[in-house]
Amino acid sequence: MNHYIYRSSLNFSIFALLICLGSSSPLISRAGASEASERPEQLNGGYYLLHHVCEDETNLPLLVAIKHTPPEIASYVDKIAKTSRESITALDRLQKGDATLQSDKNPLPPIERDVRQSIRDDKEHQLLFGTTDTEFVRALLVSQIEASGYALNLAKVLSEQEKNPDRVKALQHISAKWLTIRNEAYRLLRT
Repeated sequence: MNHYIYRSSLNFSIFALLICLGSSSPLISRAGASEASERPEQLNGGYYLLHHVCEDETNLPLLVAIKHTPPEIASYVDKIAKTSRESITALDRLQKGDATLQSDKNPLPPIERDVRQSIRDDKEHQLLFGTTDTEFVRALLVSQIEASGYALNLAKVLSEQEKNPDRVKALQHISAKWLTIRNEAYRLLRT
């Protein structure tokens, strides 16, 4: 019993000492510094992913150029490419305005990169060789619902975590543009 009381009072004393030291404690200040340094890194990772998905989408007209597609789908693909280029331009402008904003480092672990590349390869093969005519259009629209949903939500989450009001506004605009693209895909899929 005395052992238990001694250990409890020792734990309480250590806890009380840490509270009294507050932020001057090396343990606490290191933890705060770690969280502070992780924050920009997480945001930069999000900017990288958004930039990357937009880059992927700029190439979509190449696919439509080699597949037979109705004019309405070709027009939709042009809107996607235009939205992608506008998003990249906006992201590049944000990066030029602040050296701490970097979108050149992939935040994903290697296994996630490999999985995403495998998914990308599978979708490309399906769209290029596995589908024709109406099947191609349906597969293309489904893939665009996924891609635009990812882009709009990524921009939305970044805008919610961003502290800079100019970036928040730009990210909200990007998110709204991708929402329009996704809604258009749903409309086209229904017709």
